[in-house]
Formats: sequence, structure tokens, C-alpha cells
Amino acid sequence: QHEDPFRYTKVIHNYAATNLIPRHLGPEYIIHGAKLYSPWDPTRINVTLVVSEWFSDRSTHLLKTLDQKDHPFSEVIIMLPPIIAERDDYEELTVVPVRPQHRQGPDVLDLCDATVNSEWFMLTNSYHHVARHVDLMFTPGTFKPVVPFTPATYPFCFKFAYCKETVSLAQRFKAGFDKVVQDFDMLYKTEERNKFCDEWKSRFGEQGEDLYKREKHRLLTRKKIVGPTGPTATSYTSFLAREGKDGMYKLTDRSLYGARDPFIKIFYKEEKMDSYTPEELALKTALSNDNQTDCNCKAFETKESCEGSGIGCLWRERFESCHPPEMFDDGTPICPVTDAPTMAPTTYIEFDLEQTDAPTITPTRAPVVPDPWFAALFKNREHERLKLGDTEEGLEEEALRDGELQEDDDFFVDEIIDDLSARRTEDAGGSEGDADKVKESSDEEETSEEVPA
Repeated sequence: QHEDPFRYTKVIHNYAATNLIPRHLGPEYIIHGAKLYSPWDPTRINVTLVVSEWFSDRSTHLLKTLDQKDHPFSEVIIMLPPIIAERDDYEELTVVPVRPQHRQGPDVLDLCDATVNSEWFMLTNSYHHVARHVDLMFTPGTFKPVVPFTPATYPFCFKFAYCKETVSLAQRFKAGFDKVVQDFDMLYKTEERNKFCDEWKSRFGEQGEDLYKREKHRLLTRKKIVGPTGPTATSYTSFLAREGKDGMYKLTDRSLYGARDPFIKIFYKEEKMDSYTPEELALKTALSNDNQTDCNCKAFETKESCEGSGIGCLWRERFESCHPPEMFDDGTPICPVTDAPTMAPTTYIEFDLEQTDAPTITPTRAPVVPDPWFAALFKNREHERLKLGDTEEGLEEEALRDGELQEDDDFFVDEIIDDLSARRTEDAGGSEGDADKVKESSDEEETSEEVPA
């Protein structure tokens, strides 16, 4: 009667190894595999959002959409370049209080230079906006922030130069530190941030000018080191681990339990273009046809936009999030990744070619290899000839061995044997030998004139 032989129930649900808050649960009574945490409590924790801004005022998009999001932020700080004037209409963009601050150092130090008044804060930049749900998680009872990390191993980190350098810098605070924490995933505690930044600047300079000072030998060979140029959440966590304060967080392995991005990047192309120098930008613009798709399903935050993306994104109803199809069973990647050319085997192509003649004619005589320049210093030929004897048969055998005579070259036997006799005379030395050599040379000239080549 039914095509599907299985019956499904809503009583039990398998979440596998997933970090959840009550909002993610459905009507099921029996839950398998879920790690359940508490959501953010606004009565207990105030969180400030620090946004790094540059010259294009892209943070306006973040502020305009902020009131439509489920977020914990009680204040927003916009870190502006010194020469950029602040807006005077921030209150029209969002109901959340916005405070502009002009940075006094490089933008990579916004983590340290932002003047934060709340106990906790998070960091992002103007190429992102706030996710539809910022699901901050805390441990029940103790209310420790749950922060995802990535294991510092080769598959997840060390095969990427930037990540490897990030871990190397973090290990200057605590040797052997093996966790990578994304800057935008960390919920920073302001008091500990201040202590960390004080030490970071004392080690590496007020603007990080001494960050790679001890790596001069690498700079001589590489010209440029691919790595962070400022403080990172990984170094911050390593600092806390050294001080024995990392217990204020519940660190979870995102390779096992996953993680949800609190901020979504929406200006992919703009971020890439802004990083180019004027010369690189002109070259990129001339060579680019601008017809590529970002393949970023996370940018679609509603079911309608996700399913109508045109690139194959799928909507997860329970988590209200958009994902690429490869995250589901039997899903095909929307942006296939090809192997490196040296990793894939060479494909054999069959050619239907006609048979052709050999390019060269097989030689009928063995080539004559002249003696090297140092052969005159040794008397090996004399010893060999003594072993062969003075008979005509011995001389003929020597000629065959030296390659000067083929077994079927009967026509040249007499001439070559005479030539070998002349060589023996030459090796022995003496006036008679010299005369015979001259005579033999003249005989060879007569023979070459009589016998065609």
C-alpha cells in the first residue's frame, strides 16, 4: 500500500554530536547525541560589538539590519580610520547605541585599542553583518561561555601557512598550545583582554613592529611571512592557558561538535578588491571577467532566498540556516574542488597513427671510437697483443674485438691486419717503426682511392 516501508516518529530525534540550546529542539521527547547548553541571559551578561571599519562606510549595512536580528549586543563600537569623519545619523540606523572611535594605531590592533565599557565583547569587521541568530551558548549553572576551537593538526591547520603561523605566534605565550580559535568566534572578557594586550605590546611593540623580529633568517629567504600582523584570539587563549585562566571558557572541538557563525560575510569580492594595491587592482580588473559566483550559502538567511539562490543551497528548517548540499547525505558540491595537477594521474589518450619507417638506417659497421687523450700513458695494448700472439689469426681476433672489423667484412681483412701491424711497430718505437708508419699511411691513401666507401 505504501511505497516507503518505514514509519517515522517525532518522539525521538538523533542530533548526533551537536551543540544545542533549547531553541533548536523540536517536539521530540527522547533526544540522542545532543549537547545541551544554556542561551545568553541579558540580565547576567552585557556584550559589546566592536566593528572594524575602513573607507567605504560598509558598516552601514550591518547597522541597518541589526534590529532584524536576534543578538545579545547592548552597544556597537565603530573603529574608524583617523581621517574618516563619523556619521551623525547612527541613531537612525538602529536602536542599539552606536559609538564611533578613531583608531590611533594600525587596524590589526582594534582588538586591543577598542575602548570597551562592558564586561564582555565580540569582534567583527564591516565586510560582515550579524547572523540571523547569534546563538551564544553557556554551560548550565556555572554559565561559562562556550567557545569553539579547531585542533592544531595538519589536516585542519598546519597545511595552511597562515594558520600554521598563527599557532606559532600563540606558542610564544604557552609552549605546545594546540588550539586555533577564530577571532570572530571568541567572546572576549575585557579585563583579561587588557592584560593580554599589555603583554603583547611589550613583547612585539606598540604597533606590532617587532612581531617577526626574531624571524629575520626566514625573511631573508621568503621576503614575506604569511601570517597575522596583530593579536589574535588564538594568542589570547594561549595567554589565558599559560595564566591558568582558560577555565573561564568551555572550549569545544568544532571538528566534532560543529559551530555556528555569529557573523556572515557578505562583501566577499569587495574585501578582496580592497586588499589590492592600485597596480594590482588595475591588473586584476583588466584580466577579470567578473562572472564568478561566491558559492556562499550562508549569505541567504531566509528559506525563500536560500531555495531560490540558483546555486543549489538547501534550507535546514530546524536551525533556520542555509547550507551547501554537500553537508547533507549524498549531496553534490556546488563548487567542485579539483586536485592539484601533480596529484591526479595522467590520462592516456589513444592516437590512431599510421605506421612509419624508422627514421634512421641501421648501420652495417660498428662505429670506430677513438682512443682518449690519456690512452698513450698506458701500455695496455702491448700486454693484450702479447697474449694474442704474432699470428695473423691473433691480429684478426684483436681487430674483431676492437670493433674495427665485422665478421662478414672479408674485403677489408688484409688492410686492417696491416694497420694493426703498423700500430705495434709504432708502440715499440724506433726509426724502422716510424718509416713503416709513413709507408702504411701512404698505402691507406691508395686503398681509399681504389675502394669506394
